[in-house]
Amino acid sequence: MRLIRFILVLLTVGYIAADALAQEYRIFIHPTSRVLVYGSTNVNNFKFDYTEEITIDKPVKVNRQEGMLRLSGGYINLKVSAFDSGNGLMNKDFRKMLVEEENPFIQVELVSLSPKWLSDQAWLEGKADITININQIVKKYTVSCKVENPGSLLIFGRQRVQLTEFGLTPPVRMMGMVKVNDWVDIDFSLRFATDR
Repeated sequence: MRLIRFILVLLTVGYIAADALAQEYRIFIHPTSRVLVYGSTNVNNFKFDYTEEITIDKPVKVNRQEGMLRLSGGYINLKVSAFDSGNGLMNKDFRKMLVEEENPFIQVELVSLSPKWLSDQAWLEGKADITININQIVKKYTVSCKVENPGSLLIFGRQRVQLTEFGLTPPVRMMGMVKVNDWVDIDFSLRFATDR
């Protein structure tokens, strides 16, 4: 019931003077949410699964402006140590590459939702603007979002990122014989609920 109320609030935050009025919500991420990282070397492919529960720790403000739902405080902190490939050596290389001691989290921020509004001020799908902060370098991306039945908000996508754009050096093993490619894919699906 709380989830349905949340979706209804997001669907009907009206054009009235509420365009400038921010609403604050405690948002929860459903346990079926997932984040995966896919990559490759010159000899094989690999995958890292995020193995801990994904959470948003603080209330999120939602403000409708010009048909867009702007979010403030929608930070998701993913522990670098919680990504697991099933291979201890690869895990160690991954954490070293991400300079885990200095940057223990990959931070994802939900910045805004751009719904495709229907005539009755409801929406079923749209786009979400997110930022990804790795190694203290922030990049902005646009991904898909939709309202699922029976009333869950899903933000999903597969975003290709270049490691060197985040100041990272892809690992090299076996005296240069095995090299990790500079591009990886972050695959995610995040389902949301609220306390209202």
